[in-house]
Amino acid sequence: MNWKKLLSYGKSKEAEIKIEDCGISAEAMTIVKRYSNSRLLPFYNQDLYSEKPVKIAGVCVKCKQDETELLALKLREELKAINYLAFICDSNREKVAMIPGPDQFEILKIQQTNGDNYEISNRSVISKLKEYYRSYPFTIIGADYDWVEVEFEVLPNGKELKAFAREIAEFCPDLVEQGTGSINDLMEEIKGTRKLSLWWD
Repeated sequence: MNWKKLLSYGKSKEAEIKIEDCGISAEAMTIVKRYSNSRLLPFYNQDLYSEKPVKIAGVCVKCKQDETELLALKLREELKAINYLAFICDSNREKVAMIPGPDQFEILKIQQTNGDNYEISNRSVISKLKEYYRSYPFTIIGADYDWVEVEFEVLPNGKELKAFAREIAEFCPDLVEQGTGSINDLMEEIKGTRKLSLWWD
């Protein structure tokens, strides 16, 4: 398979990148192409706070909005055996990225997910999510610089859920103020979907 052509993101030769530059193995790319006919594009890691050169962190594929989550979860399951991660990587939910490594919190680091409007740093987001994870394990479905979505493997129950919902609302005010409207509705949403979406506008 001609990976160099698959990785090109433009028609000119200058737009092509080499397989060794993307940090993704041929085995991982083969798995990706098994589930997607879209062209493999470079997935970039850009520092939001400096003028550091943009780096290629992995690859991504474009996808229809209503198919991105299923594709991300399928790829996640297939790729974990070879220590790769897959996740929705853009706010429009039209791209799924693949990066090397087993630590899902690296997704937040690469995407620099933050709540800067509330003086919540990327480090704080990662620390808080790790804290939640220790009590209620989850899978990170997607993230960008100002949002993250997770799916719980274990949910809090009863009083634990209410306390958890209040803590989340304090950490991410937009979730209730612009989203569910109340703590009780947030609790119902978590129970009904087994998911949590945090964002900071």
